[in-house]
Amino acid sequence: MNASSAPPLYIASLLANFFEAGWSIQVLLGDMNRTQFEASRLARPEIERHLRTMSDSARALPAEVRDQMPRVDWQSWEDLGAYVPPHDEHARSLVWTALEAWLPPAGAELRRYRRRLPELWRFQL
Repeated sequence: MNASSAPPLYIASLLANFFEAGWSIQVLLGDMNRTQFEASRLARPEIERHLRTMSDSARALPAEVRDQMPRVDWQSWEDLGAYVPPHDEHARSLVWTALEAWLPPAGAELRRYRRRLPELWRFQL
């Protein structure tokens, strides 16, 4: 599906899902370090569920929309889905990198894009 054929409501929903899942992760993660995160029986599965939402949303966004927001590494978010839930040390390391290094700047960039490209974020038919 390309941006010209994707309904605006669909695009706005995907962007909102991605952003809200990221916000939820930041709230759940708080100031946990990696050891605390990996040991968490409550927060970790919820965070992983939100990471899956972010990956699925990034994958579903039309390329033309992703291209309008180049400061978000959409491909990395999409690729992350193959590692959630993590089953080995490489995947656990990648998930932690996403949480620690990718998530904060992605959220900041999306806030800027929402101000610059409000039409992408409008829930309209």
